[in-house]
Amino acid sequence: MILKQPIGLVAVLLTITSVTTCAEEIAKPSPQQIRFADWEVGAFFHYTLNPFTDQEHGDGQEPPSKFNPTQLDVEQWILTAKSMGARYAVLTARHEGGFCLWPSKTTDYTIANSPFRNGNGDLVREFVDACRKHDLAVGLYHTAGFDANAAIGKYQGDMELPLQWSSTWGKAVSEAFRKDPTLRERFKKKQVEQMRELLTWYGPIDFMWSDHWDATDPNGVWRAVTNLARELQPELVFMGPDTWVPGNETGHVVYPMWNAVNTVDRTEHSRPAAGTGDRTTKNNYGLLEGDVRKGDPFGKFWRVRECTTHAAFHYGGWFWHPDHVKKTYPRHTWEHLDLYYRTVGLGANTIINLPPDTRGLIPDNLVAAANKLGDEIRNRFAQPIATTNAVQTGDVVELKWEDPQAINTVVTMENIANGQKIAKYTLEAFVDGNWETLQPRNRLVAQRPYNGNPGYETIGHKKIDRVKPVTTNRVRFRCLESIAKPVEIRSLAVFDCDPITRTFDASYPYLSGINTSFDEAHGNMKRDIDYRGGPLELNGKTYEHGILLCPVGVTRIGVAEFDMTPIPKAKGISATIGIEDMTGSQGSCKFIVEGNVNGKWQALYNSPVLRGGSKPIEIAVTFPKGMKQLRLRTTDGGDNANSDHALWADAKFSE
Repeated sequence: MILKQPIGLVAVLLTITSVTTCAEEIAKPSPQQIRFADWEVGAFFHYTLNPFTDQEHGDGQEPPSKFNPTQLDVEQWILTAKSMGARYAVLTARHEGGFCLWPSKTTDYTIANSPFRNGNGDLVREFVDACRKHDLAVGLYHTAGFDANAAIGKYQGDMELPLQWSSTWGKAVSEAFRKDPTLRERFKKKQVEQMRELLTWYGPIDFMWSDHWDATDPNGVWRAVTNLARELQPELVFMGPDTWVPGNETGHVVYPMWNAVNTVDRTEHSRPAAGTGDRTTKNNYGLLEGDVRKGDPFGKFWRVRECTTHAAFHYGGWFWHPDHVKKTYPRHTWEHLDLYYRTVGLGANTIINLPPDTRGLIPDNLVAAANKLGDEIRNRFAQPIATTNAVQTGDVVELKWEDPQAINTVVTMENIANGQKIAKYTLEAFVDGNWETLQPRNRLVAQRPYNGNPGYETIGHKKIDRVKPVTTNRVRFRCLESIAKPVEIRSLAVFDCDPITRTFDASYPYLSGINTSFDEAHGNMKRDIDYRGGPLELNGKTYEHGILLCPVGVTRIGVAEFDMTPIPKAKGISATIGIEDMTGSQGSCKFIVEGNVNGKWQALYNSPVLRGGSKPIEIAVTFPKGMKQLRLRTTDGGDNANSDHALWADAKFSE
């Protein structure tokens, strides 16, 4: 129970007892987990047959002969990661399709049977050597529970190839296990031996990214490979028992957030359990880990959060694909900075995807974006105005420096070696002879259940607080609520960082060129592009501008709000609305326009239900006098998961 002002004598006794008894019992990270949290930024290299076969999840049916990068340069990958600020890197040694990037003895489905390096290649070896040469921690991806080639072999069924991840892929695997009762044990043995090879052939591995981990079954494949990893490399950080994902692939973590968790079966072998208010998000794009967990301050197990970010750093998929499949290109720099603040800045790690192309190189535009992000982070945080230089104990920590300077950012780190304790705090500056509360300015790109405007609650490994600028030479941290004593601050530092300017490809009068005050959409609101990164289309007509505002899977509502104060000359909007052509005949949606006048929302337009293939509707809406906010909403029209791709084409303000 958190120590704050209780109600009644019983509450007082419960509060004091809980804090006293839990001070020594709260979960604490291992030295490996602390080291992992200190890395903060990682680089993810997704590479296998998929870029050569136009697949995202690999069905294990494509021949190894298709893997033939002719300019592959792993040092280019690693130097790009270093420039971005990554301190660890992860390679998909064996992804879900089953193709091994090392000459495994467990299968013929390996790099040894490809033209790469004339059949003598070992990409895992090249990767490990490059990481060590350039002082990056080494991480490998291996998903023991998902191996299409090992499960299916050569597919002989009636379903169309390639097998689709969200439907026929799983059916084919399940059918193979059902038909052959001995397959599961052979499958398990193969995965165990592959893990043994990876952990005995290449020296110390720092991190194993074990996708879709769940070791609840004591006789299952996950328990077997997890136990083997603990035996062979006890210093290894293993995703699952040591780290966990936050329920999305867009680079978001909940706030407030506790690293301590309880688990489904109350052992280290299972996933974090749901607490009050936690939820599981729906995802139509193949994500199997949609559990959003804020943690439990008195949880038994410590799990560092690591945010996966392919959809936050670039458009496209985890793997590079040619433009006609799923165009891979970077987001804006301000979006990359927002990603950093909403992950590292809220106490989590972020692992940023840098997918090599069919040449075997990181594309130039992704290299440039990674370099730019690294420069922006270094420019902001390499030189603090002032910082503490030792762990400080107590509810108040003050930082002083000689001459008053302008500050707008405070970075606080908790000494998590003794657990995460802080539940609520405040930051203050000494200005004109008085202590003043620093007003947080932490606006982030986030949709529920993630926090788009985090305040002063948990800290954990690190909290980056952007604040209203002040000029001062004294700042102090004050803990207001904690779950245990003493509070320990590892570091307190102040900075004067450049502001983040949000920019878009379009500009006024197009809505896609105007910043939103709030938006929430399935897969995030898209501006001027469809979900593949291609042009927007309605009934065969291409539109240069527009926004895709697809209903969120759980709420079945998409929202975009605009502050009209900066653009008083706008008197209305016009748009062509409909279900974007990418869905074909599927999908259904209603389009709603609302305005806020005197603090109350008014309905300005409601469309009939539009379906995939329906004739688009041209709308023109006039704003009422005194309107301060505009809100566009899209709602599910009854077609559930297919109610995506709600397009406001050519949406623009009128004067």
